[in-house]
Amino acid sequence: MTWNEKMMFNLLKGDDTIHFDVYDKDLIGRDSIGNGKVKLKEVIQTGHYDNWVKLPSHFGLSSHGEIHIIMNYIAP
Repeated sequence: MTWNEKMMFNLLKGDDTIHFDVYDKDLIGRDSIGNGKVKLKEVIQTGHYDNWVKLPSHFGLSSHGEIHIIMNYIAP
């Protein structure tokens, strides 16, 4: 996945969180910048999510920045 990319996927029963692993764009190697997660309850209830998600370091000691996540949910 890259910047400003759109994707569509199905949620399975019991899925309640989406996880993001963020890497840099090095041509020689991928370095992890951080990871974040979003609880899907709000997305499912409102049909929309538009927030900045913090990327804590792997050991949770500091933040490595934020990513802007926009999601829409369409009920089956």
